[in-house]
Amino acid sequence: MSWHLEFRTIDGNRYLYLCEKRRTEKGPRNVQQIYVGTAETLLRKLSSPGEPLRSFEFGKMAALLHAAKETGLLEAFQRHVPRRPLDEYAVEQLLFLQLAGRVERPLSRDEMADWLPDSALPFLLPDLGHPSARTLRRHLKRLYGNGEKEERGRGLLTRAVVHRIEEDVFRTLVKKGIDPRLLLFDTTNFFVDHQAGLFPARGHSKEKRYDKRLVGLGLVTVGTMPVLTEVYPGNEGDAKVFARVFDALVKRLVDLEVATEKMIVVFDRGINSEPNFEMVRGAMHVIAALNRQQAAKLFRLELSEFQEVAKDAEGNPVLGFSTRWFGFEQDWRVLVTYRRASAEHQQKTWEDVRARVLARAQEWRDHPAAKEKTLWRKIAQVIPRGFQSEFEVKVEEVPVTRRGRPATAYRPHIRVLPRAEARLRASFGKTAIISDLNVEELSHRALVEGFVARDQIEQDFRWLKDRYVVSAKPFHVWHDATVPGHLFLCAMGLLLLRYLQWEMRAQDLSMKELVEALEAIKVVLVRTTEGKPRLVLEKMGREEAQVFTGLKLDQMIPA
Repeated sequence: MSWHLEFRTIDGNRYLYLCEKRRTEKGPRNVQQIYVGTAETLLRKLSSPGEPLRSFEFGKMAALLHAAKETGLLEAFQRHVPRRPLDEYAVEQLLFLQLAGRVERPLSRDEMADWLPDSALPFLLPDLGHPSARTLRRHLKRLYGNGEKEERGRGLLTRAVVHRIEEDVFRTLVKKGIDPRLLLFDTTNFFVDHQAGLFPARGHSKEKRYDKRLVGLGLVTVGTMPVLTEVYPGNEGDAKVFARVFDALVKRLVDLEVATEKMIVVFDRGINSEPNFEMVRGAMHVIAALNRQQAAKLFRLELSEFQEVAKDAEGNPVLGFSTRWFGFEQDWRVLVTYRRASAEHQQKTWEDVRARVLARAQEWRDHPAAKEKTLWRKIAQVIPRGFQSEFEVKVEEVPVTRRGRPATAYRPHIRVLPRAEARLRASFGKTAIISDLNVEELSHRALVEGFVARDQIEQDFRWLKDRYVVSAKPFHVWHDATVPGHLFLCAMGLLLLRYLQWEMRAQDLSMKELVEALEAIKVVLVRTTEGKPRLVLEKMGREEAQVFTGLKLDQMIPA
């Protein structure tokens, strides 16, 4: 729209700002502002122009530092990552800088060196100074390692060190009153540009980047808070990763004197295996789900036999049918649930997939492919992984003429299998949840809520791939020794944001609402009437003021 002048009262003093207002989706908003000062300051500047004073984004960095102290993360860095006598920077500050840079945006070392002086960190961590990109690369290389096999090349953030840091943070979270009874486990993967090493490998990309190699991340969370990370090659199966992570988790919980026999671990269908269930039930309780093939008979139940057992997030009824099921050499309590909204969504998804696959099949029949291998690759790409058993696919050779000469081409025959489609439609909206706890120990409602809580870890994975929150991508690291440390720090960045969300739980802020509120909290470097510099808060909205007060960020403003 236009530039205009605004007066704001801060700590009883009136300050003048030059603001640019524009129309946004939320209405007219100030998109840019320049601090002018008091009337006396303005007169002095007009009489003798000097260097303009500046505005700094303060809320996000101050809140992260506050959370790093409250969760014990900074103290754990200092305790477990050794510092050499000649190091010019404290390792806990360098690690926090790397973590904060990822929460700000995916910064390389050069970008981090440029961003640091303009951030609030020089005020919050004055000992950090303004290290150059070259200095950052040198120090962070020592922390991460450089991929060499000998001891001096391994880096300081070894797997053992990472686990000790996570244990300390977990212990602090429990002392803060965060209930560790429900543990959530899931895996994801990230595509990377480098091609060699232990971790980058070809596998099923959850981001559909089949042209890239993958690095896997297994995550255990207490509610939404990451407490254990495990990095693995991108071609390794979920069930195998779970076995390794769970064994380490139980040992660490025992060391922390946590009563594991009262805990419940929740995981998805991809973890299902007889050895995994046997291992879990020997240590803690379990909530899991059956896949469509395992629950085929259960999904044929008529809806008239179901009754309401819980409510979903929108307040709509969740229907359920309770029975027993034997599998994986054990007898299980099973609750088959049904949600109408899920059924409608899954039916629409199937209809779209069915129509698209058959349409493409007709196109390929009309225009046969020159190479059989190419045709099979196209078929594999068009049929989603979760619907491959519903289609029958055959490829036949057909004689064609190319450039006046006889040749061979290939065209597909793709049809929907009626019995497989019927089984699929019977499963729409239904989930077969299993547990070793009976209804007296865990009600139907609590069982549903425990399984639905698994969606929270899916949200954590989305945030780890969201450039606006804390993106693990792109990977500005190139050696196997650096990948686990990089993903660990990204997960710890997410932990700090989740902890802030927990502290502000009374306001029920979403992750993006919290981040937006923190980004809007700014401080201004002003010159007092005595000519001394001073940091003062900019005017805040109601939501920003609630966050500022709730997190006690006033204690973070340096004198």
